[in-house]
Amino acid sequence: MNKMNDQIANLFHQYKDIPSSLIGHEVLRTQLLPDLLGKETDTILYIMGKNLARYYPCHTIDEIETFFTTMGWGHITLEKEKKNEYHFSLKGEWTSKRLSYDPPYSYKLEAGFLAEQLSLLKDKQAECAYEADKQNQSVNFEVVT
Repeated sequence: MNKMNDQIANLFHQYKDIPSSLIGHEVLRTQLLPDLLGKETDTILYIMGKNLARYYPCHTIDEIETFFTTMGWGHITLEKEKKNEYHFSLKGEWTSKRLSYDPPYSYKLEAGFLAEQLSLLKDKQAECAYEADKQNQSVNFEVVT
């Protein structure tokens, strides 16, 4: 086996706990898109998430949960529902790993997706914000309609 240069060795070390089939996705989300999009990265990821929800509308919260799992985004559950608020928690092995990334992993794509799915389900405008909780190894999303 050929010796890797330091940059490639560092890349593989950074994603050592990620299956090789997912490393390309992680590099795209954490390095290439931010490099291409610059300071607009979070805004564009959010819009992309909303667009993705329009392409693949879910008809139930269960379908949203299944979509998240299938996309490799993690295991999301609806923790609390109020009149115009929905609180979701994202957990799982990949979420725990992504919470350790430096720079931090952006969950704006997932937030945009949730906002638009709830907008479609409730027939109201919706927006979503999130907060990473490293202590509990989760990401908490709040959708307001």
